[in-house]
Amino acid sequence: MFHAFTLEQANLREVQGWKVGQHVQVKEWRGTYEIEGYHQYGRQNEYTTVYLAKLKKDGTKSKYSGDTPIANLMPLGAAQPTTDSAGRTALQAAQELFGSGFAKHGWYNTDRESLVKVETISKTGRVKVQDISVKAGITARSKTVDGHKVYSQEDRLVNFADLEYGLSGDIKTFTPRLFWGEWGFWHDGEIIKAPDMKLTWLLD
Repeated sequence: MFHAFTLEQANLREVQGWKVGQHVQVKEWRGTYEIEGYHQYGRQNEYTTVYLAKLKKDGTKSKYSGDTPIANLMPLGAAQPTTDSAGRTALQAAQELFGSGFAKHGWYNTDRESLVKVETISKTGRVKVQDISVKAGITARSKTVDGHKVYSQEDRLVNFADLEYGLSGDIKTFTPRLFWGEWGFWHDGEIIKAPDMKLTWLLD
């Protein structure tokens, strides 16, 4: 793995008690990591980013590498946080976000959204959802241009009062994970969020 260190930073072996080569955990990350180096910045080098290599179960380095602020390092065996920045557990966040019985479904780093039906929320905050086949209640956003109504191909509006649908597809389970102090709900590369009145389906 290659990281671009200055000569001074390449010779930096320890910062705030954390040593290069030490095995650590990282706040909100899964697995065990090895410290590979540091990058310090700021007028007086008051900020430190730590470069890390993820370790396989046999202790060897995997192909995955990452970096994080030094404040996110945790000793091995330390307990991961169980509440978000608002003090909510995963269950509380799921109930607040998806208590309506619906969720907005999408893919990580894309703007292709759909509405899904929430089936159950477990005690640990796992959310089971199922796709729906919409019969009524979702329409394309429109505007009037030169006296003619023009419909958007990318933005759709949801009218929950008029929503008619049937269930379709398999049930998927979305697992809660903390990221920068906020709960996200993931299934592989898929995510769900609180539903609102707008869905976006950006065209390629």
